[in-house]
Amino acid sequence: MTRRERVILVEDDESLREVMCFHLEEAGHAVLAVAEAESALSAYDPETDVVITDLRMPGMDGMALLGRLKQRDEQAVVLVITAYGGTDRAVEAMRRGAFHYVEKPVNTTTLLSSVGKALEHLRRKGGGVELASQHTRAADAQSPIVASSPRINQVLRLVDKIAPTDATVLLRGESGTGKELIARAIHARSPRAGRPFVPVNCAAIPPDLLESALFGHEKGAVTGASRTTEGRFRQANGGTIFLDEIAELPTHLQPKLLRVLQEGEVEVVGAARPAKVDVRVIAATHQDLEALLERGALRQDLYYRLNVVPIEIPPLRERPEDIPTLTRFFMRKVAPQAPLEIDREVDEALLSYAWPGNVRELQNVIERMVFLREGERLTAADLPPFVLQPRAHGPGGLPFALPEAGLDLIALEKAIIEAALARCEGNRSATARYLNIPRHVLIYRLEKFGIK
Repeated sequence: MTRRERVILVEDDESLREVMCFHLEEAGHAVLAVAEAESALSAYDPETDVVITDLRMPGMDGMALLGRLKQRDEQAVVLVITAYGGTDRAVEAMRRGAFHYVEKPVNTTTLLSSVGKALEHLRRKGGGVELASQHTRAADAQSPIVASSPRINQVLRLVDKIAPTDATVLLRGESGTGKELIARAIHARSPRAGRPFVPVNCAAIPPDLLESALFGHEKGAVTGASRTTEGRFRQANGGTIFLDEIAELPTHLQPKLLRVLQEGEVEVVGAARPAKVDVRVIAATHQDLEALLERGALRQDLYYRLNVVPIEIPPLRERPEDIPTLTRFFMRKVAPQAPLEIDREVDEALLSYAWPGNVRELQNVIERMVFLREGERLTAADLPPFVLQPRAHGPGGLPFALPEAGLDLIALEKAIIEAALARCEGNRSATARYLNIPRHVLIYRLEKFGIK
């Protein structure tokens, strides 16, 4: 019989301690909940799998407890809880050996996912946990999102609310922000979790093949159709279909998708009658759907059917708190057996970089650094040159020096807007967020300068 994983929880706030203890025990863990660090230190032994501790506590604080635990057992796995805005202190704790950190207010999904990843880390290293409980494996599988920031925790709270429903969800965000991970989390927390999750990238399938790929076709209905194909919607029957890059759906197929959303029917190419399907639709895009509406490239009725529950996934540059957490997660994922350390200069460089490719780009950078490293410590020498590019800041905090001969402010404003629009691949909503202005202000300036 598999033993229950042993967790020590240190939290001086009684109500929060009781809530966290309840959720951890519901997830199948054996929890010892204490109010002070001294009790946790006394209770810790080789059978302890994970210690979860608040950083700010009377008496011995969480940072001191972390140090004492690491002195006693270098392999001790410690998760720290930090107050909102306490990222610097949490990152310092991770430099001292903490496995992960969770920011208050504590999100249950994030907490259980962090514990699950800690236990997985122990299993990979051949530590004290031979096999995680079903609850822990399920919690970890259901939440593959690695994050500590309030922005992502807010997204996860929304995921928890809408997952049990059949509501259609529209995920919006830049490329590389993790829209498919969010879609999978919604599916995994829904009553459809045991049924298929079918991802479809609408931009990756040629337009002339997309209809058959989505809705299926009868034998002989199209050129070269030597057999009947059921299509992705019928493959997802009873489960969830994830339509990535939904803005790429051609206009002539939009009525067919609308019929699925309204009637639960698929119009199979060459079939005499539509086929019934029971499928939840989650769509995603990085494009400006409102702009597509304006120029008639997206049906208004389809837009409103897709936009039942919109969820905005923030870019990595708007949630820098997640960068240290993701960095260490990717390090452990690439080299689970190597106890790698990371220099402060590396953390600072990663935090100062804008990450236009978002989480996907960060993952690629960390994988490259781990594979090409010289030793068991990641240093500034391991960073790609583009991450280390200095950013000049002139007087007044400007990211450039003012020219001696003066400048044309109107021309500069137009150039900045054009550059930001290009950076965001023409997405007006993303461009407005990048420039930190309301979308309607951006549209006014686009019209003012005649920018298409």
